[in-house]
Amino acid sequence: MTSPAASMRRFIPLLVLITLWSDVSAHVYQCEPGTAPTLCSIWNLQYDADIVTKHPDRLPSVNYSSTVVMVQLLYERYYYTRHIQLKQYDLTLHGTVLRNPSSVQVRDYRLRQLVIPAKLQMGDFTNNMISEIETDPTETYSLRYLDLSHNSLSKVATLGVLVQLQTLNLQDNHILTLEPNMFTRMNNLTHLYLSDNQFGTFDFHTLPKGLNVLWLMRNDLRDLTLTGILLSRLRELNLEANSLSTLDMAALFTAFPALEAVPIAYNSIAKTEATRIVTELKRRGVAYYIGLERDGSVDCDSDEYSVDDVCFSGSAMSGWPVVGEAIFLLIVAALVVGMFVYSVRWVWHQMAY
Repeated sequence: MTSPAASMRRFIPLLVLITLWSDVSAHVYQCEPGTAPTLCSIWNLQYDADIVTKHPDRLPSVNYSSTVVMVQLLYERYYYTRHIQLKQYDLTLHGTVLRNPSSVQVRDYRLRQLVIPAKLQMGDFTNNMISEIETDPTETYSLRYLDLSHNSLSKVATLGVLVQLQTLNLQDNHILTLEPNMFTRMNNLTHLYLSDNQFGTFDFHTLPKGLNVLWLMRNDLRDLTLTGILLSRLRELNLEANSLSTLDMAALFTAFPALEAVPIAYNSIAKTEATRIVTELKRRGVAYYIGLERDGSVDCDSDEYSVDDVCFSGSAMSGWPVVGEAIFLLIVAALVVGMFVYSVRWVWHQMAY
């Protein structure tokens, strides 16, 4: 009869094998079923460059077929709320782990840093926390489409070497201004999205001449400086939800003669001025909103008004916001002075007794 000790000794090698297999298999990721043959979706991939440098055996791997051209990394942020499983997308992750796919999508991973691979053609890094982008000025890049929307970027000058880019999405970042020479070599760029940033002014001189679409909505633009500007291919200029009070139509169409759409809703434009702008856009056959044909059912907020089914946030009476603000400030000043005089007289009266 076999003793318990002998039985345990027999199982020890098996336990060691199971443990080692589990440890190795934890770093091998499989594609989500149904995403083959050209797309491989992977959930919750873990990669830390610092750990891999110290422990190369912890480098993860991905099991997919040679037909895959796009890798999609998905992360359940709301489940792993305290874990940061991917802090940077670098050349080791792209080349060694993912085996150089031509298209990559990494969303909701809380990425901090992005190193652009030279052979990448399409990159979607939406909704991360990227504040640093690394490129090599001596490298030749193939990237044609890059989505960096909903991140934490304030400086984007390093993107200037991506001369093959056709579409660049930088919406919802922290960009105040663009470096003057950023687009010098971007002759292929046709679509540029800069909505939801922090532009108070915008220099159109920096833009590539072949630009077709430019979105600047939801910034804080108060006027457009268009002297000396000529972007002959620009078809769409989205100016919605800024702080514009007027629009020089002659200068606008001199600078952008091919315009087909100029959405201008939700700007602080007085009603008479908004009516003039909309009338001129209609006369030129230029759209002034995005979406389907209006049917008269648009609902504006209580502090807005409508011109041809487009909402504006300015007062319906030209000049009234300035006058109203001045009157309000005068009333406040009078109250402050009155309270001060009353306080002095009260203190003086108390001291008299």
